[in-house]
Amino acid sequence: MSLHNNELVSIVDDDPLVRAATSSLVRSFGWDARVFASAAEFLASDALERTRCLVCDVQMPDTDGIALLGTLGRQGIRIPTIFITAFATARIRERVPAGAALCLIEKPVDAAELEAWIRRALDHR
Repeated sequence: MSLHNNELVSIVDDDPLVRAATSSLVRSFGWDARVFASAAEFLASDALERTRCLVCDVQMPDTDGIALLGTLGRQGIRIPTIFITAFATARIRERVPAGAALCLIEKPVDAAELEAWIRRALDHR
């Protein structure tokens, strides 16, 4: 049972090791976590209604994190989002629309930073 009942953090990343590590961290903070290997998998899931925070890779095959956020917005779904990336270049930072995400965290993710941003996301909602 999670310490923060009904606080689901969904993690979308194409890297299975990142999914496993990030979900383990999120659970250690006391929140529920669900992992998805792609934007399509997340969109097709039953987690949309319960997700209170989305931790999403910016660069993924097929639909990237920025496109996923756009799709959610067009569907009227607003989920506080934390982008993560292994490639925090100026070009990537420019691609993230202003105000689209709470932040952009560089991989490897710092546990304290991730926890602080998730708390902000949950308070933001």
